[in-house]
Amino acid sequence: MNEKLSAFHIATLIYMIENNIVLFALPRLVAENMGTNGWVGYIVLALVSTGNILLYWVVYRMGKGRSMFDILEKSLSKWILYPVYAGLAVFYIMIASFVGKNFFLIFQMISFQTSSVTFIFLLFCIMVYFLLIKPVYSISKAATVFAFMTWWTLLLTSYQAREWKLVRLTSYFFEDPAGGQVLHNWAEVYTSFIGYELCIFLFPYVNKKSKLFKGVLYGHLLTALAQVIVLLTAFGFFSFQQLQSLLYPIIDMLDFIEMPFINRVENLVFVIFVFGNLISTTMFSFASLSMVKRIFPKTRPKRLEFLIVLGVFIVGFYSKYLSQSEYQLRRVLFTEIGVAFILPMLLILVLLFQKLRERMNSHEH
Repeated sequence: MNEKLSAFHIATLIYMIENNIVLFALPRLVAENMGTNGWVGYIVLALVSTGNILLYWVVYRMGKGRSMFDILEKSLSKWILYPVYAGLAVFYIMIASFVGKNFFLIFQMISFQTSSVTFIFLLFCIMVYFLLIKPVYSISKAATVFAFMTWWTLLLTSYQAREWKLVRLTSYFFEDPAGGQVLHNWAEVYTSFIGYELCIFLFPYVNKKSKLFKGVLYGHLLTALAQVIVLLTAFGFFSFQQLQSLLYPIIDMLDFIEMPFINRVENLVFVIFVFGNLISTTMFSFASLSMVKRIFPKTRPKRLEFLIVLGVFIVGFYSKYLSQSEYQLRRVLFTEIGVAFILPMLLILVLLFQKLRERMNSHEH
């Protein structure tokens, strides 16, 4: 009998998925796209994403815990759904690949300029494969261990306290964003929350005792709290103009820290956050695997996992430069925002249609 996920494991899993490479550029993204005191807008977006999570809770309650696949296949033909599954599977492979590769391109820029990113990414993909062939319960336990390894890094914000100035926050709100359309700007910041929507793939692995959405909300809110702390630290440590010009403000904040026993703290922190990226990449690969398994349910174990991780490596192989990788990552994350909202609404409509049809059938009899 397969073990079911607990609320604690779900919370740490969601926390680790959301804490990916976007975090290191987050203060700049907020300053560029929201302007002064943009951290307030970040809190607003955290509430919007919480509302999106509640849509998945509605799907779970209306569908009585059935998986997304069972709900859709009860009303729609598999010949219609299979191409959609295949398209989403490829899309999730792209997200997994761009999230993973972007991390190592940044790592190469700050530490290992002469190292082969392709070789390092290959080793990373091997790690993803060995996680992906495990049950999701084992992945969640690994995420829990990795989460404990990353939580202490929040304490590093205390090193900026002596240089932190309240006046740098200014008394103005949402002034002087870098330009562009408001919806586009706020959507770019919203990409930092991407990952919670993968909870829909956890429906078959929980029961009532699991308290799935209690775990999802706790993990999401923990991420939001941690990132608000980081944002407030960055907005009070740098001037607003500096935040808009620095590529990765978090790395510059870490570079400010001096310890007698560690030469470059940012290298240590970056290595630790490899685990966060590993969980993000693995879970998006898991989403792809769930889609493909629905199309090919009788495939031998580990074959589909190998093909998906191979796809992750091949897609990432073509991201040679950091600017190219960031552009690709931004595009897929923008698309994923749409998927995150459209998918639960579509499922709710399908469930409403199923209930209406059941009522009509019961009246006929």
